[in-house]
Parts: sequence; C-alpha cells; structure tokens
Amino acid sequence: AAADPVSVLPGSWGGGSWCNEHDTIHGRLDIIEEKVIKTVEHLESEVKSLLSIISETSSTIPIAPGTPLIDILDGKY
Repeated sequence: AAADPVSVLPGSWGGGSWCNEHDTIHGRLDIIEEKVIKTVEHLESEVKSLLSIISETSSTIPIAPGTPLIDILDGKY
C-alpha cells in the first residue's frame, strides 16, 4: 500500500504532535512574558522609590554658603 501523502508531509495533521508542541511553546512564552512584565513593573516601582528617597534626602542636606556644587555625572570623576 502506498503511503498516505497527507501523513507523510511535514506539518501534516498526522498525530497532531506538532500542534501540541506549538501550544506548549506558546504556553511557555506566555509564562515568560508574564514574568518579564512583572519584573519590569517591580523595577519601575523600585526606581520610583529610590528617586523619591534621593529627592527627599537631597532637599534636606544643608549646604554651606559658598560651597561649589559638584556634578558627579559630568565625566570628570
């Protein structure tokens, strides 16, 4: 008997294993996407908190009159 051409072709419906594998991969990708979104949200919250602390702290630090301000982000240090 000749082989059924539909079951021989790659990606055919024969057995449905490719469909299950496809669904499994998408399920894993959905889990990864959810974890990435939660991580980004957590990091955003942490950054906002740190910026708030820095802002509050910098406004309460007394600076003596005549003291030059140093920009630590100007690349000289």
